[in-house]
Amino acid sequence: MSYRTIFSVVNEHTVSTVTARYAISMAASCKAQLVLYAAHAEGSNETLLRHMNRHLDQLVTDASALDIPVTRVIEIGNISKLLPKRVEAERADLVFFPLMPFKRYGADLARRTVHRLLRTIKSDLAIMRVITMAKPHPGHILMPLGKVADDKGRRLQFITELARSFHSQVTLYHLTEGREAQGISDDIIQFGKQLQQEQVTVLERTSRGDVGKSITVEAITRHNDLIVLGASRRGVLSKLFYGNPAGDIMQQPPCNAILFRPAL
Repeated sequence: MSYRTIFSVVNEHTVSTVTARYAISMAASCKAQLVLYAAHAEGSNETLLRHMNRHLDQLVTDASALDIPVTRVIEIGNISKLLPKRVEAERADLVFFPLMPFKRYGADLARRTVHRLLRTIKSDLAIMRVITMAKPHPGHILMPLGKVADDKGRRLQFITELARSFHSQVTLYHLTEGREAQGISDDIIQFGKQLQQEQVTVLERTSRGDVGKSITVEAITRHNDLIVLGASRRGVLSKLFYGNPAGDIMQQPPCNAILFRPAL
């Protein structure tokens, strides 16, 4: 099953256009509809609105050139309240949401937009932090996994469509915190086989030690363009913002990073 409607949030910041281009590429690959969405506060200054509209104009043009059915939506108000309702109204299967580079991912955002969206958006959610715009199309994707690939059906669909759309290689990275690296679990081996069945090029690696540091070192030394981290439904809010490896990496990733949270 493929995505039918993909939704991407766009704002006045250029990094949001990188996130939207991921959505455009996936929509083209999946033959899905695309919704480009912007929300701004009442009374926003003209410069902000001009940048936002320029980004939307260009993205609509780019999507239309690829024959992607595209809808452009602009609303006025609080995005954390408006977005979940709009996502439901458009029946979106996947939502891309950009994190701004000047925002910390940690506790100061726990009471803000991201915190609310994690609780209220029901579809698959890809929260993206853009570190570099030099390589917008990832050729090498790093996907850290623990002993078990939680929500593997949804994660499999997302990483498959992402890799297909960019013709990317995926490295499944198995991490342990013990003294010795352990073998890859049967669950992860099966996950890799399923990706290969979908014609995705897969590498498998293992490592040990501190999870956050190991992921960072792996991404740098192996020249990965994108890290895709998983957020479990279980305890997502308590773990996401307070010292868990995914939160640490998203706060200061070595390359572009996506936190994928499966549909609620």
